[in-house]
Order: sequence, then C-alpha cells, then structure tokens
Amino acid sequence: MNCSICHRPHHAKKLPFLCAVDARNRMYDARVEFAQALIKNEEAERQVEAALSSQAPRSALRVRMEDLKSEEDAAANRTCQIIAQADQLKADIDAAREEIEKKKEEIARRKSDLASVAVGTAARRSRQLDETERSGQRLRYKWNRSAETMAGTRAYLCEEAARLYGLRQVKKGGVKRYEIGGVEIVELHAMNNVAPEVISTSLAHIAHILVLASHYLAIRLPSEITLPHRDYPRPTMFSLSSSYRHGEVAFPGADLTPGESSGDQTYVPRPRPLFIDKSLPTLAKDSPQEYSLFLEGVSLLAYDIAWACCSQGVSFGDKDSYEDICSMGQNLWRLLIGDQLHRRSVEPTFPALHMAAAGSPKDEDHKDMAKHKPMIGRWSYGTTHTFLGGAEGTEFIRSFKILSPTKITDRLKKRLSSEAPMLEWEKIEGDEADGFEDGDGDAGLGVESILTVRTVSTSAGPPRSSGNGWTKVKSRYDK
Repeated sequence: MNCSICHRPHHAKKLPFLCAVDARNRMYDARVEFAQALIKNEEAERQVEAALSSQAPRSALRVRMEDLKSEEDAAANRTCQIIAQADQLKADIDAAREEIEKKKEEIARRKSDLASVAVGTAARRSRQLDETERSGQRLRYKWNRSAETMAGTRAYLCEEAARLYGLRQVKKGGVKRYEIGGVEIVELHAMNNVAPEVISTSLAHIAHILVLASHYLAIRLPSEITLPHRDYPRPTMFSLSSSYRHGEVAFPGADLTPGESSGDQTYVPRPRPLFIDKSLPTLAKDSPQEYSLFLEGVSLLAYDIAWACCSQGVSFGDKDSYEDICSMGQNLWRLLIGDQLHRRSVEPTFPALHMAAAGSPKDEDHKDMAKHKPMIGRWSYGTTHTFLGGAEGTEFIRSFKILSPTKITDRLKKRLSSEAPMLEWEKIEGDEADGFEDGDGDAGLGVESILTVRTVSTSAGPPRSSGNGWTKVKSRYDK
C-alpha cells in the first residue's frame, strides 16, 4: 500500500521506512510475536508452579545447594584475602631486607671512616686534655688572683675605716692602751672604777666599727649587733640563739614592744644593752637584772670580736683563755690594723683552705694552699671563693673552739664581784659631827681621826667592822 502521508508506493528494499505509518507497519509483526511469547511465558509459569507444587521435597535440596554455594564463595573470598596478605608480607620482607642491606653498607662505611679517623686519636686526646688542664689552671689562677685582690681591698677598707675612726695603740707607763674615737677602750675587769658615760661611749664606738668591719669583710657575726637608729638611740646585742631570727624589736625600756598593741603573743627576744646610766657597782646593787644583761651584752661583744679574729686568721692568744678573749681593745686593733701591719712586709699568698681527708682527690688541689695561713678578707659569706657557708668553711668555723659567751659572762661577773669596792662612806655634814667628839670635847680631832681612818682604809682596804659599814664625816671647815 502507499504511504498515507507521502503517497509513495511501498517497496521493501528501496523504501522500507518512509514515515511513522511505515514504522508501525514494520513493527506490527514483532508486536504480534511478542504477544505470543508472553502468552507462552505465562503458560510456562503455570506449568512450573504446578511442577513445584508436586515436587516439594526437591526444594530443600535446592536450598542446601544454595547454602553450600554461598559457603564456597565465602571460602574463596577468605582465600583471596589470605593470598593478598601473604603478598603484602612478602613485599614487606623484601623491603626490610633491602633496608638491612642498606644499613649494613652504612655501618661498613662508618667503620671504615672510624678506622681512618682513629689513627692518632691517643695523641689528639692527650693534647686536648693538656689544653683543658692548662685552661682550668688559668681560670683557677685568675679566680684566685681575683679573690686575693678582693681580700686585699677588704683589708684596706677595714684598716682605713679603723684609722678614720681613731682606733690606735698608745703606751702609757709602759702599758699598751687602746683608744677609739678619742676615748680609751675600757678594760672589762676595770669597769667598776670607770664612769658610765665612758663605758657607754667606748662600747658604742666598738660596736659601730665592728659592724662596719663585718660589712666590709662580708661576714655575719654570731651575735647580732643593733646599732642606733630611729627610736633606738643606743646599741644593743642579741644572744646567739636569738640573733637574726626576729622581727622588729623595741628599744630596751620602751613602754610598748612590737606586737603588744595588736594582741600578738609571739615571743620577742630581749636585747642586751651595751650602755649603762649608773656606775657598775651601783647598777649591781639597784638593778641586778639590768646588771646581768649588761654583762651578757659586753661578753657577747667580746665573743664577736674574738670570732671575727678567728675567721680572718688573726691570732689573739689562747682561744680558751678568758683573759685573751676579754682584751677587746687589743683584739680589735690586731684584727683591723695590727695584723695587717705585721703581714704587710710579706708578699700576699693564697689562703689555706681546710685540708680534706687523707687520700681524697682534694689533696692535690690544697697541697700548695695549705702552706700559708689565711689572711684578713679571705673567708667570707659574700663570695663563692673561700665561702664560710660551704663544707670547708663550716669545718673551718668548727675549729675555732672559743670560750662560750655564757662562761665569759660568769667569769666576768665573778671577777667584777671580787674586785668591787666596799660600801661607800656616809657623809655627815654640819652639827651631825658632834656625836663623834672625843672625851676632851675636841670635835676637830674626832673628825680628823675618822678622816685618817678613811684614807688608810681606802689605800690598804677597809678593816672588818661590826656595823653596817664605815661613816665618813665631813669637816665643818671643808668647803
């Protein structure tokens, strides 16, 4: 037939498709065949369902076969994974072997390098050790020289300060006396006969120059000295156990001590005075407690001076001698001036440190230094070189073995008590002398007789009396 659109006659070979109608005509036979196939498929399904319903036991076998097939697939998968892991391990082993080979080659190369470098190692090591030792010796020499220069500077400052303060040695009647600040340094055993103003001034000067010297020498005295400052007009001292372990302390005799206003009950140490307002015998009679504290303060001051002498290698006599420790003027002069004058003619040498135990490595270091005695300014708390706070410095301090302040105080108190004068004469003025007239009524003779007894008793010591003491009668003619 012809196409309804183009009206061309259909030709199976030349014009098979001309338009949509031609396409539909071309596909019509295929559609018919497809419909027939669907009908046959439905019929086949019905036959299969009928066959399955008639053969149910065979379905279990089919399920078992399917399970076995799935297990087979899983085993095949695991096998594949194991094979892959084995291949990876083989690759890692090969890489490790290659790395080992590389390291072996590197080690062999280093061995060869070390073998080539090892030639002459002993000589180089010996040379380096020698250079290091020489460098250490140079540094030690510079360190020692620096310490020696500093010690010389300290000694110079102490001497100049002492001279500016007026510390000097004088001879009076063939006896050596010592003065400071224009005042004679009081002898501890003669304080009974010295005015309190002289004693206080002398002790104040000694405390001041001693604190200044300890600052220059960079040492800490065992007994702390407190110099006058604001609201603290006079110097005092603390006991060994209370020194450097307290806060602000009020001046002795003040109405209020630190901590009382706030109700604080903490312990406040009591300073020992270095001053008196009365003569020593009068103070011992009127206030025994203040008398004891004053003697403790003076003993602590003498102990500080003796300790400073020991720390600087200054000899002041026997360390166990009570008389040598109490000679404050002589010890202070030897510490600041006298010992330097004695050593000035000798070339300064390095101080001797405390020797280590026999056989220790420090023997070699201290062999040369132990030949010389320590000089002023060597040992201190201010430098690492010859440090008093180190092991050697601590052992050096232990070797002082000075008489303790308590023993010094006891002996001083006993000495002063034994040398204290007898009770003072009572002065009777005016007509009170009439009762001492003799039988002839000569009052003047009676007065002169008593005065004669007073003079004799003063020179030769008062005789024993049954009364409470001697009575001095003042003559009417005395002006």
